[in-house]
Amino acid sequence: MNKTDTLNYLNKNIKSKTLHHAILFACPNQEILEEISNEFSRMIVCKNSSLEFDDCEWCIKASRNLSYNILNLGNGIEKIKKEEVSKLIKTFSSTNIENTIYKIYKIKNAENLSEVSANSLLKFLEEPPKNTLAILLTNDLNQVLQTIKSRCLSIVINGDQNEKFHKSDIEDFILNKEKENLLLYAREFKKIDKLDQIKNLESVFHRIILNSYPKLADIFLDSILELKNSSYTNLVIENLFISIYEAI
Repeated sequence: MNKTDTLNYLNKNIKSKTLHHAILFACPNQEILEEISNEFSRMIVCKNSSLEFDDCEWCIKASRNLSYNILNLGNGIEKIKKEEVSKLIKTFSSTNIENTIYKIYKIKNAENLSEVSANSLLKFLEEPPKNTLAILLTNDLNQVLQTIKSRCLSIVINGDQNEKFHKSDIEDFILNKEKENLLLYAREFKKIDKLDQIKNLESVFHRIILNSYPKLADIFLDSILELKNSSYTNLVIENLFISIYEAI
């Protein structure tokens, strides 16, 4: 999804009260991640659940980072320590400091959770106190511990500021023979979750490659198999995209 679609989707979930208690946002563009995180937090505490900033008291507090019920963890660079997680759990296990329905904690760059700190968070993430929401951010979904991912709803966001590329664009690039865009997209494709990479490639294989590019079929199948069984995903993707580039 792109930024606009993501915010619309989240707003509908807020209004229908069907929000997942833990959402992991993945995007290679840190600026877009921060914008979505901040807007999502604001919409949650907004007394009107407004998609747009509506000047209500809680929108103003959230936008100015003045709400005590929104807590940030991690600086995006250093490893997140077990002590920081323990402090978060203690704070959010108490009653609300402010008169808002939700308490929200945001973990910047969730890939910086060490195994020890992640283990400290797991039960709290899986069984949070009532009306407690977790927002986790990452630039690379593949680097986040599986134990964390399995407890979250993962949303992959298009990382281009102009919202030019989407997960399905590989198909369009092949059909339209957009070689340069295909190679540019390879960088974005590397940061998609491995399972989504595989599903995407399998779809492209059956829809296009098998009939229109039979010489690529074996390379495609070999690449999909390697992705399933290898940890060297970036190299596999680079080689596959080069092969597609040469074939189209």
